[in-house]
Amino acid sequence: MITRKELAKAAKRTLKKHFWILVVVCLIAAFVGSEFTETFSFFKMQMTDINNTDTNESQGVTLVTSDIDNRTKSAMLDAIVSVIMNNEEQGKEQSQTLIDKAKDNAGDILGRTSGILSSVVNNVSSGAVVFTIVDVVYGITGSRHLVVILLLCLALIFYFGIRYVVKMSYVVISRRIFLESRTYKSVGVGKFMFLMRVKRWMRVAFTMLVKDLYTILWSLTIAGAFIKPLSYMLVPYIIAENPDIKANDAITLSRRMMNGYKWKCFCYQLSFIGWNILSFMSMGLVGVLYSNPYKTAFFTELYVLIRENAIKNNIEGMEMLSDVYLYERAGKEELQAAYADIYPYMNEDSPEERFDDDIMKSDIRYFRRLRKFLADWFGVILFNTSEEKKFEDAKAEQIKADRCKQEILGNMYPSRLFTLKEHRANFESTVYMRNYSIPSLILIFFVMSFIGWFWEVSSHLMLYHSFANRGVLHGPWLPIYGVGGLLILLLLKKFREKPALEFVLAIILCGVVEYFTGLVLELTHNGQKWWDYTGFFLNIHGRICAEGLLAFGIGGMAIVYFVAPLLDNYFRKIKLQIIIPLCVALMMIFVADQLYTKKHPNVGEGITCLNIYDMYYYL
Repeated sequence: MITRKELAKAAKRTLKKHFWILVVVCLIAAFVGSEFTETFSFFKMQMTDINNTDTNESQGVTLVTSDIDNRTKSAMLDAIVSVIMNNEEQGKEQSQTLIDKAKDNAGDILGRTSGILSSVVNNVSSGAVVFTIVDVVYGITGSRHLVVILLLCLALIFYFGIRYVVKMSYVVISRRIFLESRTYKSVGVGKFMFLMRVKRWMRVAFTMLVKDLYTILWSLTIAGAFIKPLSYMLVPYIIAENPDIKANDAITLSRRMMNGYKWKCFCYQLSFIGWNILSFMSMGLVGVLYSNPYKTAFFTELYVLIRENAIKNNIEGMEMLSDVYLYERAGKEELQAAYADIYPYMNEDSPEERFDDDIMKSDIRYFRRLRKFLADWFGVILFNTSEEKKFEDAKAEQIKADRCKQEILGNMYPSRLFTLKEHRANFESTVYMRNYSIPSLILIFFVMSFIGWFWEVSSHLMLYHSFANRGVLHGPWLPIYGVGGLLILLLLKKFREKPALEFVLAIILCGVVEYFTGLVLELTHNGQKWWDYTGFFLNIHGRICAEGLLAFGIGGMAIVYFVAPLLDNYFRKIKLQIIIPLCVALMMIFVADQLYTKKHPNVGEGITCLNIYDMYYYL
């Protein structure tokens, strides 16, 4: 029989191999509130102390963090109670008081007076959103009883959605990551989307809901209140191994597997009290950096032990836990059969080496070194030719093989051998990994600039019912949109295979471009502004704001993964004899517009000093 010391040794070995990713897994669990919620208790107490300070900036920070935490919950609950008790007017006054207080104490950076994000934060944190829903429903139905019933239903749906679709489902995801980390050298970040990939997210959420219902019902009895939580403690591990299992089957299987282990598990839980005390004394740092992931790794080892013994004892239902590759690596023949399309691209002599994609060995003849530099770092080629197409096709196969290389080598869990097919994003496709020719980039710049111009002109037209030629220049283009789109395509080319990182970097890049563009325009035009985000939530000097950058980030992702590839498909069909003169003509008109604007700036009503908040709010 394996002792606690041996389980602890195995858990420490796993933690040593994957320290940072397991720390992040548990930190996210604490952040979303699924586990280890005591980790942030110290920081919450600190923010409460800061709330007593007198500086505007610290008050702003405190209000934001408090709103996201306890004050939001209290305000929402107070608003719901006021509706049920037919005391809406007083509830609305309280909500408005909270909003006014937040606006007064927000400071310059944490603005709460303008913008969509400020409006959302104000309405949610004050509970005003509840009264908005009530007014809309009452205006449609005219029945107050229906309003109350609908409000209660929405509150329950929201609660169960957050608790089970987010919090409890994340518990299952974390168990899957811990199970894979004990067997394999590497665990991909994509495992955080495991349930979405296998399309079993809602099934898992339902299973966790049923488990909690059983636990609550059993808690009405004296014995059940202590025993059943231990009986059901393996459910997250079971559905992490087999997300397709039915709720009652997972609960029943956990109960059968825990026979004879409940007292031992209870003692093991008590053995971590010392770590909990250390975590509290260290202001949560010990929990974040060690005890939380260590405790989870320990009970993961315990689950593996109980599972092995259950298989040996032929416990009924164990056939539903058949993911053997969670506990042992697949053989070479099995991997070769599952990845038959990838093996031909593996370098048999040195499989750890990256696949050869040296353009110097390709059929491309012109400017090889320049072509290699531009293509590798910025995704730029001079022209679309048959040799380029041949090289791109070869690169597609290399990318596909490289994506699966770690799985083939046995360093990561072989997703193709999982019992359920993972519907992952098709990173092996070259749709967005392509290189863009210079003529295509020029046309993409003008298309993006026109889309930006059309968006702002149409927004102004709908809001003010008048035409305004938005932008610095006189032509139908806003270069900041085109420049931002090209910079995302070119400077972030190396990160296209990592959408999450691409999104963050796109926000940062667009923020830098927008901020310094605004600064330069103000310096060169006697302080004249073409946009002003003053009063928006999280703005810097009125030149950039959080919601604007979020919109740019989403737009940048659309450009990289959809718009630019789609446009490039059309531009590639245009003959060089046509596309080159077209690009030259557009560039000449654009330069002429620049020169004309230097002497005759595009200013006037609706063009400069436009109230951007009104446009966003209206739309």
